[in-house]
Amino acid sequence: MAAPRKSATKTAAREKARAAAAARLEREKKIMAASEAFFAATLGVEDEKAALHEKIKQLQAQVKELDGPRPEAAQHVRAMKDAGLPNKEIAELLELSAGEVGQYLKLSASRVASSESSSAPVHNDASGGGARDDEAHQDAAV
Repeated sequence: MAAPRKSATKTAAREKARAAAAARLEREKKIMAASEAFFAATLGVEDEKAALHEKIKQLQAQVKELDGPRPEAAQHVRAMKDAGLPNKEIAELLELSAGEVGQYLKLSASRVASSESSSAPVHNDASGGGARDDEAHQDAAV
C-alpha cells in the first residue's frame, strides 16, 4: 500500500486541530455562561443581605427606643410613691432596681412640671386638635 500523500496528512491534522479548537471554544462558552449565572445569583444575594442588614439596624434602633422608663408607666410609680411607699419597696413590687424606680419618679416629676407650667390643654396630633402656632405663642407669653 502506498503511503498517504503529504497534503492529505496535513489536511487531516488541520481537521483534528479545528475539531479540538471548536470543542475548546464550546467548553469555554459553557464555562462563561456558568460563571455569569453564578455571579448573577450571588450579586442578588449580596443586595438582599445589605437590605436585611439595614432592616436589622432599624429594628435595633426601635428596640433601643423601648429601653428605659416608659412615660405612660411613670404616673403609676408616682402614685405608689405618693401613697407612702419607699423606693425600695416599689422596686420589689415592680421587680425593678432602685435606680429604675428613681428614673420613673424623675420622669413623672418632669411630666407633672411640664403639664403644670402650660396652662393650655394638651392636645396630641393624632386627635386632630391643637392650638395654632400664634395661639401657642400668646399662651406662652401670658
